[in-house]
Amino acid sequence: MADEAVCVGAAPTSESYLRADRILEAVKQTGAQAVHPGYGFLSENTKFAAELEQAGAVFIGPNSKAILDMGDKIHSKKIATEAKVL
Repeated sequence: MADEAVCVGAAPTSESYLRADRILEAVKQTGAQAVHPGYGFLSENTKFAAELEQAGAVFIGPNSKAILDMGDKIHSKKIATEAKVL
């Protein structure tokens, strides 16, 4: 559970939850230790995950390298083959 809520913009997602800059600013203002990005939107955004990591906040989900590796089908199949998963 969160200790507090922060308004990151208006109701449309393009003005709030898709605005990584506003979420990162909220992390800095509040000293938040972690961010759960939900699903879709920023949850698959490598840059957002990396920026949270750099800000010292935990991205609740895969790390930025895993998002990058698994986001490319050819590369992810190569990784799976090397790990003898395929």
